[in-house]
Amino acid sequence: MSMELLENLPNWALFIIFPVGSWLALGSLVLLFRTISKPLGFEDFDSNILDTATQNVMSGAYVVLGFVLVLVMATVNEIDSNITKEASQIEGLDRLLIIEGSQAAQTTRQTLHLYTKSIVSDEWSRLAGGPRNPITRQYADELFKNLRAIQPGSALQVALFTDIIRSGDEIAQYRNLRIMNSQSHLPNLFWQLSCLTFFGVIVIAALRLTNLSNIRIIALSVQLAMLSWLLATVMILDLPYLGVVKASPEAFERSIQLMQAR
Repeated sequence: MSMELLENLPNWALFIIFPVGSWLALGSLVLLFRTISKPLGFEDFDSNILDTATQNVMSGAYVVLGFVLVLVMATVNEIDSNITKEASQIEGLDRLLIIEGSQAAQTTRQTLHLYTKSIVSDEWSRLAGGPRNPITRQYADELFKNLRAIQPGSALQVALFTDIIRSGDEIAQYRNLRIMNSQSHLPNLFWQLSCLTFFGVIVIAALRLTNLSNIRIIALSVQLAMLSWLLATVMILDLPYLGVVKASPEAFERSIQLMQAR
């Protein structure tokens, strides 16, 4: 199953596919090893060695995935924080334009409202990897043209103009950061190494089950399920604009409501 297909599945499907797939692989390898155990001498094995190997491999996989999960969660929190800051800058610019009060400022404010609405309605769904929509970019270009058209006259307008330009520049920076973050994810090498490590865990578990017992089957199946769910969680959080657990445009929606109420 390709990474592109997995990335577009709902989160609940990943939590089912990963453990079920690991159980099927485990069962297939157990049948294979039991079939070839006598010709290869697998029926006479040191259970202590396999128990130690199983414990070490499982522990190593948990540590690596747990560490990566912490990194991915930190990235998700940073993305949410930047989205909130971007929405806050938009609200701040709207307040400054109201205080500035000139006709050019009012025109800029109208463009700012259209730009913010376009982030939610036009641009947000494209952050998940779909085709880029030029509408929001056009509003952004128009916004900064309007900012340049402001000609402060009074002392108050001159004092406000510096803050207005600074807010506009920070809005542009946060937008670029948001778009860049939407395209970032763990490298394919990590997923390749994770798949190889996971396969190694299944192989060692299958060797341990060449002598079947109910306790061993339950214990190893539960361990594989927990490891699968951890890997699925990393994948879900690594895609901040896909699935159910994803970055939300709620901060921009609140900003739109506040600006319309002024």
